[in-house]
This record gives sequence, C-alpha cells and structure tokens, in this order.
Amino acid sequence: MNKNEINTTLEEFCRKYLSPSSDERTSISKLYKQLQDILPGNEIFQSGSYKRETAVTPVHDLDVIWVLPESLQVSGEELFSRISQGEPFYFDVKKPLESLASVLTDGYRKVGMDIKIDLSQTHSVNISFPKEKDFSVDVVPALRSGRKNKYGDDVYLVPEIQKFSRGRRVEMYKAYGEKIPWILSDPKGYTSQSLELNSNLSYRKTVKFAKVWKKSCNASLIDFELKSFHLELIVVDIFLRNKSINFFDAICLFFSNLDTWLAAPTIPDMADCNMFVDSYLNDDVAGLQRERAINFASKTLDRLQSMLLKNNIDELYLLLRESLISTPPWGANSSARKLEITCQIERREKDKFRNSTNLKRIKSNLPSYALQAINGPKPMISGEYIGKEYFLLFTPLIDGLEYDDIRWLVVNNGIEALDIARIGGWRGNEFHFCEKDSISREEHTEYPGMHWIECYVIKEGVCVGSGKFYVGIRSD
Repeated sequence: MNKNEINTTLEEFCRKYLSPSSDERTSISKLYKQLQDILPGNEIFQSGSYKRETAVTPVHDLDVIWVLPESLQVSGEELFSRISQGEPFYFDVKKPLESLASVLTDGYRKVGMDIKIDLSQTHSVNISFPKEKDFSVDVVPALRSGRKNKYGDDVYLVPEIQKFSRGRRVEMYKAYGEKIPWILSDPKGYTSQSLELNSNLSYRKTVKFAKVWKKSCNASLIDFELKSFHLELIVVDIFLRNKSINFFDAICLFFSNLDTWLAAPTIPDMADCNMFVDSYLNDDVAGLQRERAINFASKTLDRLQSMLLKNNIDELYLLLRESLISTPPWGANSSARKLEITCQIERREKDKFRNSTNLKRIKSNLPSYALQAINGPKPMISGEYIGKEYFLLFTPLIDGLEYDDIRWLVVNNGIEALDIARIGGWRGNEFHFCEKDSISREEHTEYPGMHWIECYVIKEGVCVGSGKFYVGIRSD
C-alpha cells in the first residue's frame, strides 16, 4: 500500500474507533445545556480536551469553568501583582462551592434528574450521573486575572490542583487541605489554538492516536506517567511547524522525535511563560522511565513504517494492534521460568447468583465442555473458542517459585472486538494485580475475537516467570 492509502486507512481508524460517537456528543450536549439552565446568570464555559475536540472515546468527564460572581472577585491587578512577585495566592472558595452545590442539588431535583454531588475535593464540585455510566461533570471555580490572551479572551486564576491528575488531586487535598495556591490558567486560549489547528483534520486524529498510545505506554512505566495534555501540545507544535502535514507523517514525526520532547521541560504554559506544562518530566529523576517510553515509541514507529510493505487493511490493523500492546515494565531474569496457565470456565448470571439455578437462557448448540460448565467450573484449553457470558478463572502453576507479586496483562484482539468495544480502539493493555489473597485472575467473555492473557510473576522487581493463555470468543 502507498502512503496515501495508509493515511486514509489510519484516519478512518481514528475517526471510527477513537472519536466520541454521535450518541456521546448528543448526551454530553444535553447534560451541559441542563447545567446552563440550572445556573442562569452564572458565567460558565466548557474547557478541557472535549471542548478542544481532542478527547478520546469514551469521554469520562467534562470540565466546566465557573467564573465566580463579581461579589466574590478579587482585584485582578492585585492578584497579578502578587503572583508576578512570586507570592503564592490563596483564596478560600469553600463557601462559594458549598453554595453552588446547594443550587445544583435543588436545580436537578426540580427537573427530576438523579445526580450525585461530590464536594470532598474542596476546590471543585463534581456532578455524577448514575444513569450515565462512568461520566461526570467537574465544575472548577475561576477568578479573572485582569489579563487577556492573544485571542482577546480572559486569562483566569484556578486552583493549582486542577493541573494534576484526579488521583494526584486526592493526595494533594490530604496533604494541603484548603491551603492550595491558585495559578494562572488560559483554557480559552488553548481552545482557540486547537480549533484553529483543526482546519487540518489530521490534527485531532493525531492527538487522539497519541493519547491512546500513551495509555499503553504508561502501563509499562513504574511510578511515572506521561500526561495527555503534554503529548497533545507536542502534536500542536508539529502542526504549527507543518501546517499541511498528514496523519501518517505527523504520527511518525511524533514518535521519531519523542526522545527530544522527553529530554527536559520545554513547553511554556500559555498563561504563564515562567511555568512549563511538561515540568513533571523532572519527577523521573534518573530518566529510566522516559527511556522506556522512548523505546516503546521506537518500536511503534517501526511497526507504523512497516505498513508501507503491507497489502490490505487487515494487515494494517494487525500492526496497529501490535503497536498498542503494552510492554512489561519489569526486567527479565535470564533464567525466567515459562509458566503453564490453567483456565477454569463457569457459566453464571452474576456473581451473586453463582450457586443459583436461575441462569441465562442456554443455547442448545453449546459444546459439551460448555454445557458441563453450567453446573460448575470446568477446564478449558488455550486457544479454544467459547461463547459470550462465561466467567474464566486463570491460575499460573507456580510450583514452588518464590515471588512478591503476580501481575496480569489482558489483551482484547480482533476486528470484531474492535467494532463492538469501540473504546479508544482495542480494549485491554492494563496490568492488573490478582484478587486479594489469591494468585488467580478472573475475567469474563464478552467481545468476539481471539484474545489472550499474560501472567508475570515478579520477585524483587524482576520477572522470574511468565505465561500466556489464549481465549477465542465467538459472536453467537
């Protein structure tokens, strides 16, 4: 296939499997409109990757900026003066957020909407929707700084904690309590920049592919993660320098130059040139995790470039699959043992019905081992095919091998799984611990295709044994 054919295929892959679906967009638009209706007279606006049109499906959250009313605003000149002199600015926003939470609770109650308000993180209001699985709206307070960006929009002050991941925020809340400084932020500036770059439709597809790759890369890093916004800004720089570049060339440029981008912080924050968006790179003091990420990028680049030698879409998708499979973060012992993995299958409706005869309707054409599994766990052979809605229990044959941890990597494969899952491309690519006080890992069959699970036995940070088990899942 020539480069143009490959580029068309890759862009279609990103459009079809990585971008939020029309149903997602419609649902999010309705929820945001409802929030606007509940907060008439309040200045709110969307920010974050969804607003910049660089979010990957599924969209788990929507960031909304709530500009504090004038009665709560502090002089922008005063704030900017203090910040420019290097003084941290603290602003207690607890009471305004409590008032906002009360208004939201009452407003959603009046329209009959089932919601949950979370104020445990005292620098934002989180709204979750039980009927919208794994989706929430995070309302972040902001103050006008008195400055304007190059597009003529306000630059704001927001709690510093907002630049960290949600998991890191919890840690910081515990460590700092309400004494968290506010910093300059330019959400509208980043949105305007992104929408300008979207005139080249390859831009947002490149960002989305980089973000999905990041998830796989981070799974193979230890106590360090690349950040989505950082990678997005790397792609921004590529397209600012190459206005008409296509997707294939852009993503190859991204991977080939990642070593330079990860060497040291180089990207100034649009709101404050003295701050660097990629300053977190310094957390990897020895540079070992960045080196691992660069090696993973190099392997991905090799697979992408080898697409030029392929003849059809199926072969391209196979290389894409291989490009997104995480690599183990542990060193390997030269004498690491090859482990046998056993699998027990069981048919049950839900965990709570494990010993119940109230099972789902059983098809008459099931193989004998599957029929036997209805009444209790039965063994399965690696590579066999089975239907949906079975529970699988994987166990490595340790045989006296000493270990500290057992980790599992689950990989979903196949075009069928890709079509059905539609979750940032193929599912999987996350390393899991075993269940508590167990060496086994439980999964269930859902997406058609030939999938596999890998087991890694770890001793003092080194893999001393590993094994793989294949499971085929039929579409019927």
